Amino acid sequence: MRNLFFVLFTISVFIYNNSIAQINTERYRLDSDSIGITGIVDVEVTAITGNTDFQFIHLGGRLNYNWGESYTFLVADGGFGWDEGESIFDQALLHFRHVHSINDFIQAEGFIQTDFNKKRLLTERELIGGGFRFKIFNSGEFKIRLGTTYFFEHESYDVPLNSMHGSSLYANRLSTYLTFEYEIKEDVKLVVVNYYQPQIGNWEDYRIISDNSLIVSISSYVDLKVGFNLRYDSRPAETIKNTDTFTRFGFSFKL
Repeated sequence: MRNLFFVLFTISVFIYNNSIAQINTERYRLDSDSIGITGIVDVEVTAITGNTDFQFIHLGGRLNYNWGESYTFLVADGGFGWDEGESIFDQALLHFRHVHSINDFIQAEGFIQTDFNKKRLLTERELIGGGFRFKIFNSGEFKIRLGTTYFFEHESYDVPLNSMHGSSLYANRLSTYLTFEYEIKEDVKLVVVNYYQPQIGNWEDYRIISDNSLIVSISSYVDLKVGFNLRYDSRPAETIKNTDTFTRFGFSFKL
């Protein structure tokens, strides 16, 4: 019960601050067949290049309920930084998703999300969508997953009213992701997830996201994680670079 309270408290902190950035939810999926509630909390130190050039602490968490043939989860994710001694809360996200297994190979999923990222001038973003996730291959040591979804999004940017980019944008997007998970040896795992998200009808407007993690299990409750993330936006706001990279070191706590 204490563990559950800690997860709920962590998530409530994000909600209280009304701080809701695009995230790779694949890394928060839990391979568990047990019915009931499970949770995970990530604590990471991040070095960022691109539109940001400083370090900050990243906190993330997931609360999951397994119903049997389906599962529901809530993800909270945020970054706290310091610039010249001043504390900064510059990005955060809240993501809710329900996944239902149609058979052993296909899952249907629906999701909603809200987030912001000040370094990309994104003051607010909301989206809703759904699609399918396919279990392509599973040899025990090596897994491949493919997902394809549709989502509708609204974004608000902190840019001048006469900006060519626009301050309030609406878009219909496809999101296709491919997940590779390889167990190098016992307690050492490599996870690679790549997303491609074009705007429907305006295919030159797209995003590419790559999330790569090496996970070393220290105990049944704690993992050491090293990650490298890349985000490319073909149509960012005028003063924003196309590419951001993230290097992360931290711990993941299973509750």
